[in-house]
Amino acid sequence: MQIAVDAIIPITEATKHFKDACEKTKILGTTFIFKNNRPDIVMMDIASYQRFMSMMDDIEHFEIATMVEKRKKSDSGKRYSFEEVVG
Repeated sequence: MQIAVDAIIPITEATKHFKDACEKTKILGTTFIFKNNRPDIVMMDIASYQRFMSMMDDIEHFEIATMVEKRKKSDSGKRYSFEEVVG
């Protein structure tokens, strides 16, 4: 993962100037809070977060659809009742 230098905020700066960190995040969409010269926290504006969550939903739906198709191909036709499964 590559992080743009202008998207890095040291944790001390974020703590002392939180409002400025928030404004920078709104401008860039995403910022990275570094602690001890390592990425520690990601801040996102709400639009970036919504796009991220939408992509995660799409990935999950794709994985489920792939699993369903795979299971359809190997379906033996045998069915079990609820009682057989939990009983």
